[in-house]
Amino acid sequence: MTKAAPITPEVSVVLPAYNERPRLRETLAAIRDTVSVSYEIIVVNDGSTDTCCDFLRSDPPPLDNVRLTDLPARAGVAQARSLGAAQATAPILVAMDAHCLPRRGWLQKLLEELSKPGVGIVAPQISSVECPSATTFGLTIRDRELGVEWLPRKSDQPYAIPLAGCACLAMKREFFQAIGGFEPMRSYGMEDVELCIRCWLLGYSVIMVPGAQVAHWFKKEPFPVGWHDFLYNRLRTAVLHFDGERLERIISSLRTKPAFPEAVTSLLTGDIWTRNQQLRARRKNDAEWFCQKFRIAI
Repeated sequence: MTKAAPITPEVSVVLPAYNERPRLRETLAAIRDTVSVSYEIIVVNDGSTDTCCDFLRSDPPPLDNVRLTDLPARAGVAQARSLGAAQATAPILVAMDAHCLPRRGWLQKLLEELSKPGVGIVAPQISSVECPSATTFGLTIRDRELGVEWLPRKSDQPYAIPLAGCACLAMKREFFQAIGGFEPMRSYGMEDVELCIRCWLLGYSVIMVPGAQVAHWFKKEPFPVGWHDFLYNRLRTAVLHFDGERLERIISSLRTKPAFPEAVTSLLTGDIWTRNQQLRARRKNDAEWFCQKFRIAI
């Protein structure tokens, strides 16, 4: 009997997992129950110290379309996302946290918007599993330290937003590769903020699809992030995209934090200037345009 050829997935979902306990299993079940197209899920175990990924090692595997990659030690969420994206095979890439409950119809609505010209990234509304009334419709930059805050609903129809979080981002894999993927951030944070800024500056748009919903567990035991990594990620984002007085204000605001000299040294001895020139050679908009478009005061 001839074995049927494997189905080529239409969507690749990348889930970085670090000590997710039962949440990972529930996220996988929610994806299975709400997606009607062919898909694959790539779980990247980022050095978990609990048993959250053990069920995926059973023989036979519990789900045919889920692949597990184990990192020998914790590399950080940005690098885990990048590793998973490099293994993706579908034309559509979804970056999602491993502690989410997508609601029915979420993916179809994102794909409809993603098919439109000029769209780089699409995102659903993100609600809280514990408190459904707490819902964010994208993000914006709130201060000179590049901190972010939630945005309220602006419309029932899809619309442009400055930033979207990696609780759930959908994009074409070709686009993701063309703009250079996630930046090599340290530990945790900023990979989604930086990617969205870069998307806008390279001439693409970030779109909120309010009719699509993904519920998110906001962890009570957040990832520990030291000052070095916190500052490195923000400085990398600032130097890549901001200029002149805006850049000076960001650096001045961060300068008072512990480990600032060490973070600057790590940044300047890496690839930052090469990457800076690469992006500036390609961008169609600058940070001044971005800040004016979304009324960001930094």
